[in-house]
Amino acid sequence: MGSSEVLENWVVRNGNGVKSRGDEDREGMTNGGFEQMVNGAKENENLGDEILEDFETYWEDVNDRLMVSRMVSDSVIKGIVSAVEQEAAERLVTKDMELANLKEYLQFHEGGLSKTELESFGSLMSQDELGSMDFRKCMTLSDVFMEHGKMGEFLDGLRSMAKDEFKKLKKSIDELRGSNSVTNKSSRSEMVKLEGILQEKESGIWVQLDKTLDNIRMMVDTIFKQMDVMLQLSKTSLHQWQEEHLIKVELESMVMRSVIRTVQEEFEYKLWGQYAQLCGDRNEKLNAISSLRTELDAVLKSLSSSENGHVTSHGSHDADFFTRKTSSEYVTSTKSVWDGNGNGKLEDSKTDIPENFDAATLKHMSKDEMVTYFNNIMTKMRRHHESILQKKTDEYFVLRAEYLNLRGGSAVPHKKDKGESDILRKKIPEIIFKLDDILVENEKHPAFTQETLSFGNLKDRLDSLLSENHQLRDLLKDKKNEVKSLLSQVSDATEKRLQHSLAEVDMLKQIGDLNLAMEESLIEASVREDVYTCFLRDLNGGARNEVEELNFGFDMLNESNDTNAGSTKKIEIEDLEMECLIMQEICGVISGEGIKEAKDMLKELHWEHLNEKEIRFSLDRKVTEVENKLKFEVEEKDRLKQMVSVLDTLVNEKEKLATDASAALAKERDQFEQVRQELNAAKEFASQQQTLAFGCNKEVNVVKGQLAEAVERIEVLKEEAVQLNLSLEEKAEELKEANHRANMVLAISEERQNLLSSLESKEIELRKQVETIIGNINESSKMIADFECRVTGRLRTNNARFEHSYSQLDCLVKKANLLRRTTLLYQQRLEKRCSDLKLAEAEVDLLGDEVDTLLSLVEKIYIALDHYLPVLQHYPGIMEILKLIKRELTGESTKLVKSSPA
Repeated sequence: MGSSEVLENWVVRNGNGVKSRGDEDREGMTNGGFEQMVNGAKENENLGDEILEDFETYWEDVNDRLMVSRMVSDSVIKGIVSAVEQEAAERLVTKDMELANLKEYLQFHEGGLSKTELESFGSLMSQDELGSMDFRKCMTLSDVFMEHGKMGEFLDGLRSMAKDEFKKLKKSIDELRGSNSVTNKSSRSEMVKLEGILQEKESGIWVQLDKTLDNIRMMVDTIFKQMDVMLQLSKTSLHQWQEEHLIKVELESMVMRSVIRTVQEEFEYKLWGQYAQLCGDRNEKLNAISSLRTELDAVLKSLSSSENGHVTSHGSHDADFFTRKTSSEYVTSTKSVWDGNGNGKLEDSKTDIPENFDAATLKHMSKDEMVTYFNNIMTKMRRHHESILQKKTDEYFVLRAEYLNLRGGSAVPHKKDKGESDILRKKIPEIIFKLDDILVENEKHPAFTQETLSFGNLKDRLDSLLSENHQLRDLLKDKKNEVKSLLSQVSDATEKRLQHSLAEVDMLKQIGDLNLAMEESLIEASVREDVYTCFLRDLNGGARNEVEELNFGFDMLNESNDTNAGSTKKIEIEDLEMECLIMQEICGVISGEGIKEAKDMLKELHWEHLNEKEIRFSLDRKVTEVENKLKFEVEEKDRLKQMVSVLDTLVNEKEKLATDASAALAKERDQFEQVRQELNAAKEFASQQQTLAFGCNKEVNVVKGQLAEAVERIEVLKEEAVQLNLSLEEKAEELKEANHRANMVLAISEERQNLLSSLESKEIELRKQVETIIGNINESSKMIADFECRVTGRLRTNNARFEHSYSQLDCLVKKANLLRRTTLLYQQRLEKRCSDLKLAEAEVDLLGDEVDTLLSLVEKIYIALDHYLPVLQHYPGIMEILKLIKRELTGESTKLVKSSPA
């Protein structure tokens, strides 16, 4: 009784939960331990199901996010397409407006426009609108690239989230595994083998879970890699589309430049022709003016000679003197006008010229202010001189009138001629004065008359400038090609960098996996060490208990032998001594073998520990964490050792009470046999599960084979249906032949009835024969009809199935064709619009280059004409043109144009 109580208490303190005696001890040990193991396996299975359910929910979330990302990408692409369509429409509208403006300009030019108006029109083109459209286009391309970058960031976020989820799952599995390993520990030496088998099963389950997790992780990694490849392909397609777009833009610009160049050359030829005509007409008019002046001089001389003929010698002397004086004054006035317009000096009387000029005021004046100042002085002097000349002529005519009045008689008949001659004398010098001014200015500007001759030189210079421009454009194209090659090299370098980064990420993943494997191996090694230490302690404790129980029994036997005497007792004592010695030897052998096995296992663990240390030194960062964990585990081991020492003391105290050793050994042997039986049953159960798994695999393979056979049968049924259709046709032909034969038989019977109407008996027999034949024919026709119904039913079912599958496939094919058509249409529209945009951009570039060249030419012309500003101020039209050119050069016109629509 004491031994059973000791065993009961020992089992309870080791945590097995067994509280039975005798037979109840056996049932409690077997049923309780096995139920705990089965419950642990069920809990592990439930945990696996929960993990799979969590992974399914996570996968559904990933699919939902991918669907959202696809929808976002589709909406972005649609927005881009709509934006491109709107931009293309706006560009078309602008091009139509430009064409309308060009047509209007052509109409004006046919009516006669000047070159400056052409240049001003060219400068007033809608360049701002084109620039804004280019900016919006660039913004759309940048939006596309931004969306692409956002997609990449979204994928990176998903990848990091997946990694975090996998790490959490791994940690939870490790925690569950550690808790199971702690709860499943037992200090009973008899249950070690059963626990090892169950631990092997659990380890198999955990290995399967690890494999499934690794497979899921690999699948997720492959999906993310495919998504990365898709993003890279989309990026390359975007770059290719951008390059094509740029090429199309360059082509459009070249086309527009060539068109505008041809139009400009035509305009220039027409303008130069009109300019040459104007120069010729002007020269002709100047020649006519010079001839008119000579004629007016002749008229004035004739008038003066006719008047002098009527005057006396005394009066003629005064008149000649006065006319000489007026002519000299007229010449001096013309000279003063010449010098005033040409050199800025006056050669008139000393009273009209200012004697002194203020030098201080002149120093502070600029060149233009000085020119205007002296021009004002010259105009004042000229007006003063003209007023003096007019007064003298009036005085002359008054004196002459008085002189004629004094003469009396000669003035009366010539009063009318005198009035007319006075009017002519007043008007003719004014006209001659104006004609002299025109001729003098013409002589001052010989370049105006010689511009027609320099047209060829200007054309040659333009050709040389155009050739230089072409050379510069070729150089620019070469530079652009070099830039494109450099950009391609940069893109290749970025792709390589991305590949290297991906490789680095993979290496980091592998390092993390190795770290996890190392941690798992360390945990397994620590668990093994704990298990083997517990096993050795149990063996040592069991051996000590057995030895002490045998010694106690031997002492009890010796005491009993002292009371009893005899030879029989001595023999029994000797037998007991021999048995004790044999049991001691057996226990020593068992303990020695166990110690040897433990030493071997410890050596193996030592070597594994050394290898793991070598791996550990390669990963410095993880070592500190592992050492901390090991320190914590060592502390826990020390605590366990203290607990074990306490238990040893308690066991030593209660060893004195262990008397029923033999009964306990017998019971333990029975328990060993039961455990062996249970192990055999568990092995059979495991083999049955393996056979079931193999059977399931076989069934899956059989199902696959059946599916393949079903496909083959469907093909065979199709062939059989074709053959049945052929057989039906053949049988229909046979039926036709049978009907034809029946008709022939009926015709023959009718003939026989007509021929053998006298012989009734023969008629009856013939009728019976015909009825039998008709019955056979009807039966055969019924059989054929039944067969036809069966075949038609089967054919209908098969045709219905085929039609159903064909309808499904037809819908899919139609959808695929629609998708292909829509994609082709969108691609064609995009290509057309891109080509139109590129042509428009090329035309705009050509227009800008040509406008720059024209502005440079206008600047040169303006610089050339700026030297002749003092002369050109007398021509208001030319000054207005120069002011317009100056505004164009300074940019005031563009400001006015920009402010006017606002």
